[in-house]
Amino acid sequence: MKLFRKVGVSWLLFLIGYCAILISLIIFIGQLGVSLYFYFIDGGWFFKWRDALYIALTKGCVTGLFLGVGLWIKSKLQEKRIKKGCWNKKS
Repeated sequence: MKLFRKVGVSWLLFLIGYCAILISLIIFIGQLGVSLYFYFIDGGWFFKWRDALYIALTKGCVTGLFLGVGLWIKSKLQEKRIKKGCWNKKS
């Protein structure tokens, strides 16, 4: 992508947003899947949309923040290592 040629603030914000949305979606679908499983086993629907969305967004945003920052730091270090020219040298 031409937008992310350098590891900068735009890449950091993209990573944080992408990771937060992805993890929130996975958590929400997981909660829905578990509720569907128990619905077919027990017959009771224990899924609350508002509670599930709140849990998924809070946990997903916090986890996405840390994961996005970690990936950005890794990319920044890799970019510096490539610019320095010691990518394939052994220390």
